[in-house]
Amino acid sequence: MKDSLRRELRYLFPAWLGCVLLPLPAIVFWRSEEGRSRALFLFSIGCASLVAYAFRRDINFQIPDDPGHPEQTWRKRMIAAGIALFCAFLAFSLLCLTLNDAQDFVAVFLAFLILIPSLCVVPFLTLVTRRPVAAVVFALFIVFCMKLLGGIVVVLVYGWHASEYGIPRYTDMPWTHPNLLVWLFWLNTGVLSLSLYLLGARRFQAKYGRAA
Repeated sequence: MKDSLRRELRYLFPAWLGCVLLPLPAIVFWRSEEGRSRALFLFSIGCASLVAYAFRRDINFQIPDDPGHPEQTWRKRMIAAGIALFCAFLAFSLLCLTLNDAQDFVAVFLAFLILIPSLCVVPFLTLVTRRPVAAVVFALFIVFCMKLLGGIVVVLVYGWHASEYGIPRYTDMPWTHPNLLVWLFWLNTGVLSLSLYLLGARRFQAKYGRAA
């Protein structure tokens, strides 16, 4: 198991390196609130691409490494992708705190949250679309739709002009003082991640089981 996990991690190294280097220019040269947003967006692209890279071998559902045990292959893929994502998160956090703002722990927190939909949503989309690039694009779009869905609920609760009557701006997302939109975004993304993780595991094991 350890040898196969090492092979998985070596296989993921190019994608991991790209995940770390992609947001680096924004971290170094764009020291502002907008720069942090750009860096986090690029980091989310890198994380989603890393997971899609991990599952691109499984698009055609050929015989797994351990025939007859597709659940072990799925677990190995997920563990390796999870380890690679966490190491990328550590590298991203270290770069942000040392090269940009040593007090910007909000960026560290948001970077950690990016790992969850990347690990849970992308595998299913990669297996369904059978195109890693399309899986990354759809994953980012679906997560963005979770914010739009939360925004719809917020508008239904407060109305379009709620900010004019002293209610805090409901379209903002203050991460340090979460409002209704932030909580709904987290809830929607959590439900989405759990649902697509289970669907991805079921599809992976069913297709690999037939191939074996």
